[in-house]
Amino acid sequence: MPASPLDVVSVFVAAINNEDLAAMRAAMTDDHTFTDALGRSYSGAEQMIAGWKSFFDAYPGYSIQFDAAFADEFRVALFGKASGMWKVEDPLRPETWSVPAAWLAEIEAGKVKKWSVYCDTGWVHPPVTAAPPER
Repeated sequence: MPASPLDVVSVFVAAINNEDLAAMRAAMTDDHTFTDALGRSYSGAEQMIAGWKSFFDAYPGYSIQFDAAFADEFRVALFGKASGMWKVEDPLRPETWSVPAAWLAEIEAGKVKKWSVYCDTGWVHPPVTAAPPER
């Protein structure tokens, strides 16, 4: 029996949370399309793996936690939060970010064909911290 759409998405989310690019690639169709929270779409699994690699470098510890999921025969909607840290000009920032988010996945032949994220993007830039006073 083939995996359910929710099982397919759960494997994909686990791969994202583990920053496991090989497992992510295995879970994507070759013509996988990612649509970000600004509505920009990128297609091609290999391009997306390169994009995820850069994303994980800029936002270490990125993870998806969902507390509700709805699925039909070919789609899965997840609702929860995304969180992570920032790496700016190499040093890792001590602060973390977390934002309510939703994801929509379209499944084809037991793989993620489309992955879309919906969230506020204000978290993208780390907070500005005041410089310590000069002595």
